[in-house]
Amino acid sequence: MKLHSNPWLRTAYARLWVRAKSIYGEPLWVAVNVGFPFFTSFSFTMVYRAYGLGAYAGFAILGGVMISFWGNVLWSMASQFNWDKQVGLFEIYISSPAPITAILVGMSLGGILGTAPSAAMVAILGWVIFAPPIHPFWPAVVLVFSLTLASLYAMGMALSSLYLAYGREADSVNEALHEPVSLISGVYFPSVGGISPFPFAVQAAASLVPLTIGMDALRQSLGFPIKVAFIPLYIEALILALMALILLLASSRALRFLENKGRRTGSIAVRQR
Repeated sequence: MKLHSNPWLRTAYARLWVRAKSIYGEPLWVAVNVGFPFFTSFSFTMVYRAYGLGAYAGFAILGGVMISFWGNVLWSMASQFNWDKQVGLFEIYISSPAPITAILVGMSLGGILGTAPSAAMVAILGWVIFAPPIHPFWPAVVLVFSLTLASLYAMGMALSSLYLAYGREADSVNEALHEPVSLISGVYFPSVGGISPFPFAVQAAASLVPLTIGMDALRQSLGFPIKVAFIPLYIEALILALMALILLLASSRALRFLENKGRRTGSIAVRQR
């Protein structure tokens, strides 16, 4: 099937191109995308080393890689439709023949392509400077990383419909989610498993966020010397796949409902200030 003959693929490609171009078209954004997670990882790594926990340095570096994608999911995926509505673009989306799901998928792929080089720079710099001991099984790493991104961006798609309906509080919700989720999901230290500082109830609640399961699965597949497994790797991979599927279905149904409502009543396109 050729790209130009399929409206869904053309729409997804167009939105992907715009998203990637917008990220790399502004050098300041590139610097922020690399600098923020790297210096945060650097700080945690120095703390681990100061307390004689050099083996934990890999946790902080991996966290710097994944926090880049988590921020992109919140600020460039979940909030995007709400921002588009405020500037009048969403009216064009719902009045055009372009499928809303294709716009979301293209936005997700563009976000991944735009964030991946920054995340790779954080990983390369961290591993070159601190050389944490790891013994990765690369097929498992690739599979788990792909499933983690799929479930995270599916979560962003689901949140986008929620923010679209209740857009007035979208930025506040993002602010409320970003740091607490980073803490309980174990981005920079193990938050689930035997050495977690959190009680079981908090660990169970944190496991509802794909980032938590993905971080633990990535640690296992990378072969860190400190064993902090929450549940077996193959079960975590299965959970991530189910999370991605469920969230994709939920986002598709929610957006279809909002799209139909917007075309019928016009209420979804009303801007909120």
